[in-house]
Amino acid sequence: MKKMYHVFSEGDNVLFRENSDYIFFNNKLASASYSNRLQMLAESIMSTHFHTLLESGDEEAVNQFILKLRKSYSPYYSNKYGFSIGDYLKISKVEISGRESIVRELCYILKNPVHHYVSPFPFAYPYSSASYMFTESFLNSDFKRVLEKSTHTFADISCRQKIVLVGKDDVPEQWKINENGMILPSSYVNINRAQAFWNNNVKQFMYDMNKSQTDARKEIIDRDILDIRSSDISDIEMCKIIDDYSKECSRHSFHHLQPSELDNLLQMLHQQQKRRNNEQIRRCSWGENPK
Repeated sequence: MKKMYHVFSEGDNVLFRENSDYIFFNNKLASASYSNRLQMLAESIMSTHFHTLLESGDEEAVNQFILKLRKSYSPYYSNKYGFSIGDYLKISKVEISGRESIVRELCYILKNPVHHYVSPFPFAYPYSSASYMFTESFLNSDFKRVLEKSTHTFADISCRQKIVLVGKDDVPEQWKINENGMILPSSYVNINRAQAFWNNNVKQFMYDMNKSQTDARKEIIDRDILDIRSSDISDIEMCKIIDDYSKECSRHSFHHLQPSELDNLLQMLHQQQKRRNNEQIRRCSWGENPK
């Protein structure tokens, strides 16, 4: 009998600092779910954590999926930033049962960028499967053709390029990749299965997406709002400022900054920020704010 699992990570520090980090992790989510024969119904990758809803009749396959994510992203981060995140990439799973609970969980995952004030609408966030839900209801044929032209399949690329994108994992040749090397969620997320929980009714889907939600751990996600409580810049932009400063200090990454260098950086960030978002500075620098 198949079961639903909400697989997620928790953390306060930014693990995905550049677009390439998001893309690497997104591709590993895709290949790991495929190699373990899991059905993914939704995903959202945030700067500090991720969420995905999986369906499987084999709980051990879900455990192997989690292990593969840890074993792939931890060395990737270590090689790139010179710091081990073994103790920071904490991935858990929660079994979800009952149609109402599953719908609530799907909404929570798809609305996570709004929940964290990263995007005004869930469909505008690039590292989520939200924008692929009910696309036939929102996109006209001309726009679909434009999108098709900007993508290619695994069958179109060389073996060397495949290794860069998914390592040694075997993935379907028909999977689509965008110009940045990101596997499109429409390739590996079972969108039709997810839409079926709304009886393929786009109006019901939009109604549920525009009301407050609570996930399986009773964390409240507020109604969509346009007044986003965030900095003037994204976490990626903040991280670039920090990482560029680290290069100027001839450090491998911000993890290797000397205490005095880090303190100077934090002081500079607080002085330059038009909207002083202390929490954003903290999570992007993995440190305490200067007093």
